[in-house]
Amino acid sequence: MNDNTSIWKKVKNQLQRIKTSITPGKLTLIASGYGILISAVIFFIVVSADKFLPEIGLGNFILFLILSFLVSYVIGFLIGGLAGLLGKTPPNFRYAIGFVLFFFFYFILLTPTFRWILTAFIIIFPALTFGALYYWKSKSKEHWSLSQKILTALSLVTGALGLVIGGYIYLYAGQSQSVLKNYKMSGSLPAAIEASNPALPGQYKVAFLSYGSGKDQHRAIYGKDVRIKTPSVDGSILLKSWDGISGKLRTRYFGFDKTQLPLNAMVWYPENFQGQAPLVLIVHGNHLAQDWSEEGYDYLGKLLASRGYIVASVDENFLNTSFTDLDQKGFKDENGTRGWLMLKHLQLWRQWNKDPSNPFFNRINMDQIALIGHSRGGEAMSHAALFNKLPYFPDNANEIFDFNFNIKAYVAIAPVDGQYQPASILAPLEDINYFVIQGVHDMDMQSYGGLATYKRIKYSPDYQGFKAGLYVHQANHGQFNTSWGKYDSSSPYINQFNMTNLMPENEQQQIAKVYISAFLDVNLKGDMRYKPLFVDYRYGRQWLPKHIYFNQFEDSQTTFIARYEEDLNLSTATSQGVTISTENLSLWREAQQKLMWNNLISRAVYIGWNHQETTNKPGRYIFNFAENTHPDLKDHALAFNLAESDEPSVAVKRGIKKKKEEKEKAPKKDQEKKAIDFSIEITDQKGTRARFLLSECAPLQPQLKKNLTKLSFFNDNADAEAIPDFFYFDFNMLQKKYPQLDLGSLKSISFIFDKSPEGVIVLDDVSIVKLPGTR
Repeated sequence: MNDNTSIWKKVKNQLQRIKTSITPGKLTLIASGYGILISAVIFFIVVSADKFLPEIGLGNFILFLILSFLVSYVIGFLIGGLAGLLGKTPPNFRYAIGFVLFFFFYFILLTPTFRWILTAFIIIFPALTFGALYYWKSKSKEHWSLSQKILTALSLVTGALGLVIGGYIYLYAGQSQSVLKNYKMSGSLPAAIEASNPALPGQYKVAFLSYGSGKDQHRAIYGKDVRIKTPSVDGSILLKSWDGISGKLRTRYFGFDKTQLPLNAMVWYPENFQGQAPLVLIVHGNHLAQDWSEEGYDYLGKLLASRGYIVASVDENFLNTSFTDLDQKGFKDENGTRGWLMLKHLQLWRQWNKDPSNPFFNRINMDQIALIGHSRGGEAMSHAALFNKLPYFPDNANEIFDFNFNIKAYVAIAPVDGQYQPASILAPLEDINYFVIQGVHDMDMQSYGGLATYKRIKYSPDYQGFKAGLYVHQANHGQFNTSWGKYDSSSPYINQFNMTNLMPENEQQQIAKVYISAFLDVNLKGDMRYKPLFVDYRYGRQWLPKHIYFNQFEDSQTTFIARYEEDLNLSTATSQGVTISTENLSLWREAQQKLMWNNLISRAVYIGWNHQETTNKPGRYIFNFAENTHPDLKDHALAFNLAESDEPSVAVKRGIKKKKEEKEKAPKKDQEKKAIDFSIEITDQKGTRARFLLSECAPLQPQLKKNLTKLSFFNDNADAEAIPDFFYFDFNMLQKKYPQLDLGSLKSISFIFDKSPEGVIVLDDVSIVKLPGTR
């Protein structure tokens, strides 16, 4: 017993000596605290300068730093004081850590993982470096043990290497992604549109002017240089966030408050246009308020003006995040105000069109209007479309609406969705022509939120129009705006991202010019030659940079066989007289399709097959038509939305398979996926069959991996989304190939999974539609 006690005492004494040798002294911790504080201050100054300095000037920047440091020091002091109740570290060490925590968690917008990594970096490595340097200096004239020297050297090397390696990773641009095969271009290519490139300048000379309050404190273009002076509008009922200390600072900077919002815009117009020109308004999204955003759509304004449109890029910078915001988070629920302001601008144009003293007198076609919005401005399109038809503001009837403009087209560029919800619901939309474009490599709007808006649009039976979407590989958020550019945010947020995967800015803007110009020509000028572009980008491949694109399309006159919205019965379809049956599937369910940020898209059917499990018997998903069902198929096409799901195709059978077995049979994470192909078979009531491959339109492109961040663990989001692509098959062409097939008496349409040995697809909106340019 005594021997055991003696051994334990020796071990305990040895552990105590080790603890004493590695525990830094008070002065060392004080030095480490200064190291943390100095590093944090330098880092804060650098990233703040990157975000603010060129836009707000040196005086405002210094004032911002003083206020920020004062607030951060006070909060850090309080955090350090509370921590002192639990520990014995020196006060300045605790205060420095409190400063860093407050700085990173309150002042800077970061994703959670990257925030913790940066926080640890700023605390650990400067503390090791400064603490080791101080300790080395303090012991330089004393005798100290070899173990102390080794430990100090290790601390110094670790700290210095950490700073160097961390700094390199922080500044590193990232590694480029391998080139992906564009499977859609391997399908049967449609005939190219026989029309001029919609991105080419037109015949008209472009002129420019600005209109605004005439009182702008920071820009002469809306001050003394305005061509047309405009009144202010009272947005106080809609805009509740302009309040508190941040609101007062914002008012002081801009020179007005929410009761006197200005109506400012830059205008490009066709100087030599004869008659009344269509009107297009563009609005930016959230960006630094002092880094003016509206000029960034000059490439669209000049193009469209040369093609006969009047284009106004609207100033709503005063609604954006400002250096005067103490929390740097900006307004909340302001996107409704963004949309409302667009309609207030339209009221001006309506007045000017009737005013003989105005330069636009009788030059505007108020029956041909389009609105375009980017980012939060993209969501504003939803609210403008909603408010345009409402008599009152849905959250407060004291704000009376009297708009009712004939808006023929809405364009949303990388929009958010649902940041503002009128009457606490997502904006319901009906009978509008809508186009949304989204980049896969968007580092701001990482999820295709505009697809949720797209899906919510409903059409009444007599409405003539369409909605469309385009998902673009290697496009980002900012390059749709020339003043925003390559970086979708400022430091340090942007430094987690891989910047090598982006397409050149001119290519991204070429895509925007082609699609937006064509969309306006279709809906405002009635030039239907461009409509096939929205069904399938390959109709306009001669105009577009060589990248991967996914199309989404729905015509208002579409007849749906199955939308999967009507009930929870897997055997029923949308059309009367149509039922669903299956054979040899490993997976079959209907579910709400969600995107990365839980945006609800719509219900869809998930279909999986695995030939190993069915002894090579192909799975089938079949739409069965009753004898008295006679859909109109002449001059129409079979169409559907299709996406790949990344879930395993193995069947889950209760009591038979174990989870380990399921995991072993699932596809390997890094295994290269091939494009899915399968057969589609149409059978008439007499038993005549026509079979063709999905790849006759195009194989199903695998999900597009984003590879957004430099290191995969930086990213808190999924690396891909199941984005649908639009597939279509012309019944007229099918009839020519199979003349015996009676398309007036269908018996079944079968999806036969016989080409790819396994897979899971997301199928939605199976329909019969009259498409322009179908094969």
